[in-house]
Parts: sequence; C-alpha cells; structure tokens
Amino acid sequence: MHIEITREEAVVLSELLYRISEKNQYYEDISEQYVLWKIEAQLDKLLTEPMMENYSDILKASRDAVRKNY
Repeated sequence: MHIEITREEAVVLSELLYRISEKNQYYEDISEQYVLWKIEAQLDKLLTEPMMENYSDILKASRDAVRKNY
C-alpha cells in the first residue's frame, strides 16, 4: 500500500501520533497501537523537522499550510 501526503501533512501527523501513541484510551485492541507505532516509526525515519531547534515554528507553519489547503 502506498499513501501520499505532503511534507506538511507528515509533520502534523507525526505530532498527532506522538501525542496519542502512549495513551491506551484511544485503542480498542493492541493491534491498533502497533499499526500507529509502525506509521510513527516510518515518519521518524523520513522527517528531520521534529529534531530541529525551530520545530514549534515548523509545526505551526505546517498546520497553517494544511488548513489552507483543505
């Protein structure tokens, strides 16, 4: 399977997954958590933005870009 998203969407998704990845109340079954962890790990390999000093600015700009394009 192949899913295409923009870099900005990937930054926003990465942040969301980071926030919910350890909160068990979101999952009905552990398999759901495993799938999200897999996506999160793939994003971690591709994105350098979360490690950048100005990540909060990058995240804000990414969120703005995603909202603008929808």
